[in-house]
Amino acid sequence: MLVRPLIPGSVGYVDESIHDEPGLYLVAVVYAVPDLAPRVGRELAELIPTATRPHWHAEDGPTRLRLVRALATLPVRATVYVCRFECRGHKEASRRRALRWLALDVPQDVRRLVLDRRQEKQDESDRKVLRGMAGRPPRFTVEHASSAKESLLWLSDILVGAAAARVTGRTGEYVAAVDSILDGVNIES
Repeated sequence: MLVRPLIPGSVGYVDESIHDEPGLYLVAVVYAVPDLAPRVGRELAELIPTATRPHWHAEDGPTRLRLVRALATLPVRATVYVCRFECRGHKEASRRRALRWLALDVPQDVRRLVLDRRQEKQDESDRKVLRGMAGRPPRFTVEHASSAKESLLWLSDILVGAAAARVTGRTGEYVAAVDSILDGVNIES
């Protein structure tokens, strides 16, 4: 697998996918330059003319395949982290483990992470985990944004959905389509 080099000025865009059965919490990061946002907004929105933005769970199989193929043409890099949880009450602990793992792998040139916004209390927990991993002085900053306003978060939504389809045994076709940008799907042992 030959993965594209990281473009200077790249930012990490992060989204998640939760699967109660079999108890998996997936976190994906896509590294992209912010200037890519207009292209992403335009090209991906064209693939789903009935909606303003793609959302993996709302799309059918053929649309998902078009989305992952479009993602694979972009100058980005990505990684997925998969952590396990035993019961519903442990989901956030799995997320924290995945975020710590991600933080350890953030390339030295990346100075900013943007996570898809959730509830404020959950966002604060994310910031606490990631800021604790960023070091002193911090290697990167952390912020949350709405995927309705930040089109580069669409990329991590697509990637994490594709990875979830593979690790839950539904299909590996989507992940295979993004092999050229994917550093790996790392599964907690």
